[in-house]
Amino acid sequence: MKPIYFPFTYISKPTAQALAACFAQTAVYQLATSKIPDEMQESADTGILEIRIPVTDDGEKLDAIVKEYRTWADVHRGSEIGFLKFMADKIPFFDESSSSQIRALIKKTGEKTPSPEKPDPLLHARLFLHMAQELDLQNDRLTRDLVTVEAMEEDFMKELKGENEDDPARAAAIKALETDDPGHYMTQERIESWALLMQQDPQVSGLFITSSRAVLDLLQDRMPEMEEVTRFDAVPAGVPDPEARATWQDELIKYLENLATDPWPAEIEAMADPPEVPGSETTVALTLFIAPGKTPHEFFADCLETDALQSESKQDSPGFKNTLIGLVEKKRT
Repeated sequence: MKPIYFPFTYISKPTAQALAACFAQTAVYQLATSKIPDEMQESADTGILEIRIPVTDDGEKLDAIVKEYRTWADVHRGSEIGFLKFMADKIPFFDESSSSQIRALIKKTGEKTPSPEKPDPLLHARLFLHMAQELDLQNDRLTRDLVTVEAMEEDFMKELKGENEDDPARAAAIKALETDDPGHYMTQERIESWALLMQQDPQVSGLFITSSRAVLDLLQDRMPEMEEVTRFDAVPAGVPDPEARATWQDELIKYLENLATDPWPAEIEAMADPPEVPGSETTVALTLFIAPGKTPHEFFADCLETDALQSESKQDSPGFKNTLIGLVEKKRT
């Protein structure tokens, strides 16, 4: 069983490293091979991310709509968030005349327009996730630029005062762990779109990991029977995996597999804390919850209360009796 990151398709380097502190490899969905951000491809090349593309058809239609969006964004810079929100319920999926109709809708972003004919929910979700990924990527790059400048300013001031200061790049990397939660924006829409994509993934899992407190809060509100099963407050991060931590990660996955497949409440021996790693300057908190008696597809369908999701799917493994949700929070030591 491999953890799947949700409900985002973009993972920053600090978040990927935080996930790697807990799991040897984490799966993340992408919309097409041509749309994988360089930062994520680098993490995939090192082996800490597995990039999955659950849907490979309709690529030309998706590319055409994305091209129209980019044209609109170039003209209306700074309005990407407003466009994303407006299009959340009105993303058009047309025939060969799509370009002209999309342009017509874009010009009327402030007006109420007649609902187009019923869209393809999966294509709708993929386009929404693409635009959300673009937004998250831009915000992450902007944040990294800002914290780098701030770290250099602090370093300069301390040098003037004769104080010792760490390398600015290191300071920036630490501060990059403390960015805003992108899950605060359009949380419901993000989860619903991601869940539609997840239903197309043939490699089923019972374990889903997020880095968003806002996402966890929404799921707990919709599924109050979720229970916290374990928490690790200080998982060492940011250093090469020693053998002891690799062993702990293997034991953690086996522990979680048992939780996902055994009837709840389960009589499973508690997990040991992760081993200490000398030289680790950051730690990760990992909190794990269980949704008893819910397969992954049942869990997300019940949480989102939408007909677009199927509560049962051929993708669901009969071995999974429960769904596990994990929250990874980056900390500074």
